Amino acid sequence: MDKGVKDSTDKTLRVIVPDWQGGNNPLYTLGANLLAFLAPENANQETVTVKTQPVDAPVQQQNGVNAQAELKEYISEFSDLLAQKQPSKVITFGGSCLVSQAPFDYLSGKYGDKLGVIWIDTHPDVTTPQYFFNEHAMVLGNLLQAGDPEVASLVKNPLTAKQILYVGLQPLLENEVQELARLGIDYQVQDQQMLSVEQIKAWVEQNGFTHLAVHLDLDVLSPVLFQDVYFAEPGRKDFPASAGKMSPAYLQEVMSELQDNYSLVGLTIAEYLPWGAQYINQLFAKLNIFK
Repeated sequence: MDKGVKDSTDKTLRVIVPDWQGGNNPLYTLGANLLAFLAPENANQETVTVKTQPVDAPVQQQNGVNAQAELKEYISEFSDLLAQKQPSKVITFGGSCLVSQAPFDYLSGKYGDKLGVIWIDTHPDVTTPQYFFNEHAMVLGNLLQAGDPEVASLVKNPLTAKQILYVGLQPLLENEVQELARLGIDYQVQDQQMLSVEQIKAWVEQNGFTHLAVHLDLDVLSPVLFQDVYFAEPGRKDFPASAGKMSPAYLQEVMSELQDNYSLVGLTIAEYLPWGAQYINQLFAKLNIFK
């Protein structure tokens, strides 16, 4: 099956993963549920929810990582769910970027070296506990048998460097530059110009990939053009990393070309931070008429 054509064996599973501890921001939970609500309805696609910690749960560090034990627990449960359901395609609504670990591990096992991974993200997600304490910045490293050794140990079907293409990547921290070099991942910083659709398609075809998994971190979008991201937090001006520069129109073009020309078997949408919806939610919670 290729060129975006469905067949009768397709089994697509939708998974809501309201993981907030991976990025230590409770708003990720609302974001995951809103994404699932906004997605087009399809009675032929089962929707399940992976249980994560409630938003008022305490966050404690293990091995220098926030909520490492709790994160390992839900990733294991997600992996077990996929092993039981055996979908041919997985749509994941996050939550932090960490939600891609279990489905991409599963899809790697299912499609092997014919799976290409397009990582649409402002950041490379290959850091380690030596440099950072939130697991969402380590998820691709984990999938490459690097990142956080504790969480990477859960990966049964690791990816290889040649399977990764970054789209939307912005200027890197020095430790990220070093880690990407160590891992042998080719990349292009796209602060001046995004990769063309032709470049993306050429990469897929040159590597002979027959199936694609797309990780979409919404913070790849310019906060000037799309405000429900980390870099558009109301009242905040200073951030410790580079903001996205991608336009919604370019993202739509890329996704359309990928689905029209290749077999898209995995899609994660992550890091949705609906600031306005949070305000409305908090406002309603204080109004007695709702009680």
